[in-house]
Amino acid sequence: KGLGLCEGAREVLTYALRRRKDRPGELLWALRYERALVYEALGQGRRARADWEKLYTEAPDYEDVEERLGV
Repeated sequence: KGLGLCEGAREVLTYALRRRKDRPGELLWALRYERALVYEALGQGRRARADWEKLYTEAPDYEDVEERLGV
């Protein structure tokens, strides 16, 4: 929660994820991962899980996504 800027972070990350063309997969995975963390900080577990699941389908070995999903 840091400085209480989670809502702003969520908005920026969501905006950044809208544009996918010509962006490397690694960047999109990092954005989705960070947004899931923000959703968790905001107490929005379902949204966080949706991002974890999408990330898992695209990059199952990324960071600790597998562990977070309990797979």
